[in-house]
Amino acid sequence: MAESTLRQRLGELTRERRSRPRESAADAPPPEAEGGSRSTPFMAATSEAVGVEAFLPGGEWHGPQGSVFVHECLRSQVERRPGSWGRLDWAPPRERELTALIGAGLEHALFLDLETCGLASSTVFLAGTMHWNGTDFVLRQYFARHYGEEAALLAALGQAIRGFEFLVTFNGKSYDAPFLRGRALVNRVELRLPPRHLDLLHAARRRWRRELPDCRLQTLELHVCRRRRAGDVPGEEVPGLYHDFVRHGDAYRLVPVFHHNLLDVLTMAEIMRALCGPEPVADR
Repeated sequence: MAESTLRQRLGELTRERRSRPRESAADAPPPEAEGGSRSTPFMAATSEAVGVEAFLPGGEWHGPQGSVFVHECLRSQVERRPGSWGRLDWAPPRERELTALIGAGLEHALFLDLETCGLASSTVFLAGTMHWNGTDFVLRQYFARHYGEEAALLAALGQAIRGFEFLVTFNGKSYDAPFLRGRALVNRVELRLPPRHLDLLHAARRRWRRELPDCRLQTLELHVCRRRRAGDVPGEEVPGLYHDFVRHGDAYRLVPVFHHNLLDVLTMAEIMRALCGPEPVADR
């Protein structure tokens, strides 16, 4: 899907959210009313739209650690659904984790991408996840509206991870997984990652390192997934935008950060699908 079309659809979702009457928690539908297989307990629509809630559809997750905002949508709401979604039929023999995932079924995998405040000891403020529910991909973004909500974000994410056998990341073995473990320890939150981890960066390097100048996510997105980003937020600017939001409350400036995170998660699914395709796939 073209970058401009995706941005347009996200804008439509924002306008729909702002034009709908406010819901109370009692009136809120289950998070996966449309054919979902996993739900998020305690998640309810916020009674008043403030901050990012005014721009993105979602609700609050509540737990002993507090509350955290959760933006949720189906992938078919932001991209046209092709017939290939959810279908992974083959993997190169050398890709053991991918082969095992295909054997178990895509519904046992959780895609994950983090947005943090930069340093290894800093806050994680946005965690984007995606999973296959049998008919569509469910996208969730867990957002800490201030630094004090990090513990609730980690607890909500830990609850969402339960039941998945595979974690799918891009460079997650070196960054996302150890980062989450460290932040969970600091915040005294129990967070157990899935027992198996498919890091797409390593698989991509094995597949395309001789064909591409590098195997960065956006290089693969362009040459393998054939998607070109326009107007994206550079990763190095993301921490500053969040700090500005916490200080000044300019929520509209964070919408592109949610968009950046969502694109990263969608791109991981496309990279996985390309890894299951015939070689060669990439264009120079």
